[in-house]
Amino acid sequence: MLIRPIINIIKACCFATALTWLSVLPASADVFVLGDFRITPGEEAGMYVLNAQLPTSIMSNTDITLPESCTLQRFNRQAFTDKTQLRYDFQCTQHFNQEAAIITPWFIDGAKVLLNIDGQSTSITLKRSLDTTVIPLSHTTELTLSKSETVKRYLWQGMLHIWFGWDHLAFVLCLCLLASHLRLLTLITTFTLGHSLTLALAYYKVVNIPIAPIEILIALSIILMAREALKHMKLACLGLPTKALTASVGVVLLFGLIHGLGFASALSELGVPQNEIGLALLFFNLGVEVGQVMFIAALYALSKALSTLKNKQIDFYLRTSVLYAVGILGSFWVFERLLRFPFANLS
Repeated sequence: MLIRPIINIIKACCFATALTWLSVLPASADVFVLGDFRITPGEEAGMYVLNAQLPTSIMSNTDITLPESCTLQRFNRQAFTDKTQLRYDFQCTQHFNQEAAIITPWFIDGAKVLLNIDGQSTSITLKRSLDTTVIPLSHTTELTLSKSETVKRYLWQGMLHIWFGWDHLAFVLCLCLLASHLRLLTLITTFTLGHSLTLALAYYKVVNIPIAPIEILIALSIILMAREALKHMKLACLGLPTKALTASVGVVLLFGLIHGLGFASALSELGVPQNEIGLALLFFNLGVEVGQVMFIAALYALSKALSTLKNKQIDFYLRTSVLYAVGILGSFWVFERLLRFPFANLS
């Protein structure tokens, strides 16, 4: 008689967890704290403009340090939902030397700087910062790392991306609830091959698709996978044949290709060392795989722990509730990303 109340409690807890995720988890696929800077000449001689676009979450301090020969003339700030745009107009009395730089108070994982000074236009990728971001004012700076630094940095960044990439983890979770043993290994391997392929192709510009529709497709893939996992579980419970559409290798490969475009977008914004591009790509991808394997291992350990309950009905309702929660989260991401979709750019 106690089984039904316990099941209802489990379902209520899972749905409460899903609603909590909707309020606190990041809605986009972005994991890294990234910046986008642009420095251009002003309207008057000796005037320059620094435009910065950064996550609103790090905007507690907007004070910057200019070179000694420069003074701040005007400052403007525009805050949006998840991004903030800053504009600094400053005047300099001397030409910039090789050491000239602007020091900002922001912690970021990487940034792109478009430098347009003295008639030259240069795109610069910045390294990760600890507590400040240094924006160079010369045209000769580019990201370079040693082989060992590249391996350590991009292996770790790949692991971080999968651990805090809630949409990617949600998809892997659905795979783990859809299949087991050899079938699960086949699907995970297929998913890995798919996103590894498009990660490389997109970074080298062989494939060039805007990230906005990709983020929507990633969210849709989560909904479809959660639905198919639910169908699979219900049919298995009734003893009927289970041939879920998305359990096929071809469909999972397609979803892997889509998720790989999301990985590539994050890596492109993070930047790679120009002297070790191939090594950075390899170890970022390996980091993603290591993080993915660790997540699956944690799920396996949790499943083993729950198996001690030895009650198939509780196990069924627990898994079902988790899949409903994932489906709700995926649906939220679809609508949230549709609202942010740049339809104006399509006209």
